Amino acid sequence: MALINSRAAEWLSKGPPAYATRPIYQRIELLLWAARGQRGVVPHVVKQRVVKEYAARYGLDTLIETGTYLGDMIWGVRRAFRAIHSVELDPSLYERAVRRFRGQGHVHLYLGDSAVLIGEIVAGLTAPALFWLDGHFSGGITAKGQLETPIKTELSRVFADQRSHVVLIDDASNFTGQGDYPSIDDLGSLLRALRPSLSMTIADNIIRVHERLV
Repeated sequence: MALINSRAAEWLSKGPPAYATRPIYQRIELLLWAARGQRGVVPHVVKQRVVKEYAARYGLDTLIETGTYLGDMIWGVRRAFRAIHSVELDPSLYERAVRRFRGQGHVHLYLGDSAVLIGEIVAGLTAPALFWLDGHFSGGITAKGQLETPIKTELSRVFADQRSHVVLIDDASNFTGQGDYPSIDDLGSLLRALRPSLSMTIADNIIRVHERLV
């Protein structure tokens, strides 16, 4: 049974005063998750911590995100990166992000299909980067392109570049082999084909991909 009324959750997370109330909602999510023994939906605050942890661990100061949505990942990690690039397919969500991050000169927003744009962003990099791949259809106000998820193409574009990029993929539980999602085993096979030196692990519903440590 939900511990927070769905209408209240909707208002807190997406309502008119969303930017002020979302941190409150996210704090409630974190407390409830902890009370459940860290079971169930992983709070966004935890995902932000993982992104910052991997940036620090691998010395990465550039973040590339697919699926801007409401901009919470950008907001939560904005001080951890020298440059942030985020791609959003839905025009209204893109415009909302443009308003939210006006004045944040290191945040670069793109409107379009991440399967196409991610290659252009990678081509402009001068050093390894951290990727947060979350550009998939999740119902509600999220956008859907030709596929439910462009993850195969995104990974192909990232690892066509020879630098040691680190990739975090949200919502590991979606990778069941249903619809356009590869299974976890198929995803592992794809990664090995792209670069045999890659390691893939899963924790907190996040797929973590990086060069295998020797």
